[in-house]
Amino acid sequence: METISNKNTSGVRFRIARWRETFFAQKYRFDLGQSFLVVINFTLLIITASDKLQIFFGIPRLRSLLIVIVPVGFIGVWLFGYFMDKVVRAAQMSERQSVRRSEVWTRHNEQMDRIEKEMLAIRTLLEKQQTP
Repeated sequence: METISNKNTSGVRFRIARWRETFFAQKYRFDLGQSFLVVINFTLLIITASDKLQIFFGIPRLRSLLIVIVPVGFIGVWLFGYFMDKVVRAAQMSERQSVRRSEVWTRHNEQMDRIEKEMLAIRTLLEKQQTP
């Protein structure tokens, strides 16, 4: 009876974990696309604050377009995040920049290079001793 209960519990945990991963992936993409909000905010500022653009578009009040512009903006943010995630591989690029700028990683890489050189020197010495 406990094994059936454990199987049900593990199935529920698996489903919750899968939904958690899906939710976090979408949140991550949205966060990546969040930088695109600057462009949307600038565009909305121009549209709502400029009388010249209202005359150019021939729409007396652009407030009615906000019903369309805001959802399109959010979809654009998500799509930009998806692009950054799948094409640019932003997480990996961010990690590379962090490693390049980190003193700890620089020191670690220098130590590893030194150790590899010393091991290579030891290997060449051993190979010289083995060959008569």
